[in-house]
Amino acid sequence: MLRLVLVLLLVLPGFALEWAHQPSSGAQVASFRPEIALYFPPGAPLPYQQARMFLDDREVTGDCTKTGLFISFRPVNPLQRGAHQVRVEVGETRQSWDFEVIGSKLIQGCVFDVPARTKAFDRVKVEMRGQTRGTAWAELVGYPEKYPLKETRGLYRGSFKVPAKLAGKSAQIEVFLDHDQLLDRQLCEGQLTIAAQNLSVSWLTPLNGATVESRVKAEGQALPDCTVEIKVKTFFRDGVDFGKLPPNSRHVVKCDTEGKFVFEYHFPAGLPRLGVTLVAVAHDAMDNASEPAGLLLYQGRKVSLPPLRTDLPPR
Repeated sequence: MLRLVLVLLLVLPGFALEWAHQPSSGAQVASFRPEIALYFPPGAPLPYQQARMFLDDREVTGDCTKTGLFISFRPVNPLQRGAHQVRVEVGETRQSWDFEVIGSKLIQGCVFDVPARTKAFDRVKVEMRGQTRGTAWAELVGYPEKYPLKETRGLYRGSFKVPAKLAGKSAQIEVFLDHDQLLDRQLCEGQLTIAAQNLSVSWLTPLNGATVESRVKAEGQALPDCTVEIKVKTFFRDGVDFGKLPPNSRHVVKCDTEGKFVFEYHFPAGLPRLGVTLVAVAHDAMDNASEPAGLLLYQGRKVSLPPLRTDLPPR
């Protein structure tokens, strides 16, 4: 008989029974990662395996624990301060409630410093004042990376390079402090605005016109993760042919996450006093091309060969 009454109360309109849950309705909680749970009425024939949970209208069912007694969820990432809404759907039944995260007061303030006209890979310095002997880090809001902050008598400091993926975007910096299983978080005042990067390519080393060994490693800079096409053309530096030059060649290298690339060139054996021209062109994901950048290198030791003649020979 009791089982029948429970079923009727669950399905009849006008009987919106509130099931036991945590946090309780309207509760203020200190934890940024509170356990959120809904407990099913005992003896109710509910399809608990089909239960779905939503937090702030975002479904979190895939990260929930479900049994015949309850459905529960603990956020992986800390929640924001303020009100949060929970909704659970079990068959035709819905249960909704809200609670407020007030957090723990561990942080007294934070600031950050960046160069004027900030661009990708510039260094961001972060300082935070807070409870001593904690574990602290900074984050860019909306991005998963955590940047550790080291403490000296309650002053936490750290730095990180601006990620290339922020080029042309803005982001806020937020600091976190974990102390004795309590967590606090705070947004730093101001916003980090990153200038957009132009598609360009340049050579860093060796210097243009340098005399190099027969094996040379040339390094350049372009945009992160783009490709660089390098055209290679050799020539006799004195204008006198000492044999047959190798054919012109084309090579493609990939930039790393900071836009750096490396190209190794080996001068052909048996051909003295050669020069080489390396012409680089960067290509982005849309196959847009940069302006070409040339690098001129001469083979030979600086002290092993006489200097090139620049005057005209006598008649």
